[in-house]
Amino acid sequence: TLPPDVGYFLADTWRMHPDLCRAVSRFAYDGRLTTAPAARERLLAGQAPGIECVSVDHDGNATSSVEEAAEVLAQVRRHLGVPWTPDAGAPPRPLGQADLLVVAAYNAQVQLVRETLSAAGYRNVRVGTVDRFQGQQAAVVIVSMAASSAAEAPRGIGFLLNRNRINVAVSRGQWRAVIVRSPRLTHHLPATPAALEELGAFIGLCDGTG
Repeated sequence: TLPPDVGYFLADTWRMHPDLCRAVSRFAYDGRLTTAPAARERLLAGQAPGIECVSVDHDGNATSSVEEAAEVLAQVRRHLGVPWTPDAGAPPRPLGQADLLVVAAYNAQVQLVRETLSAAGYRNVRVGTVDRFQGQQAAVVIVSMAASSAAEAPRGIGFLLNRNRINVAVSRGQWRAVIVRSPRLTHHLPATPAALEELGAFIGLCDGTG
């Protein structure tokens, strides 16, 4: 968070459900971020708000993973059509492709996920990297980490687990964020205290302890 002498911290989010906000707040804002009343009025029927981490086994993947692309497709199918109430007083409507956002760690995975979704008939689901989706939002965000392990992350595990980038990705969600990842991604020993802190924060986010 911003120190007082640097700027003014906006403590309320109008985007995230309280459960999602709570996880993001612990992860990136020292527990200081809270949910504005309007964000509490949304409802996605039958889907728990907050963070869900889905482990997908794969080996040898660096910047793209067909296994994770397949899981992203499964998550899109799982959520489409679910009754979604976007605002207080609004009638529920089926969740559509425009209500989903897929954030991938690497451009190669962006392309693979787009091709996978397009082949299945889901061409209107937005797919991109963190850098593209600054300021955007969706009812459900699906995050694909792509790399199988720290050793296979081409820009280093520090880039992949960077707290700011993870924060931007999951905080695009209004109701929930689904993180699709290899279980081996966190099976490494960081070389610096800062890297250890980021690893612990990511594990906490996935474990619900933030």
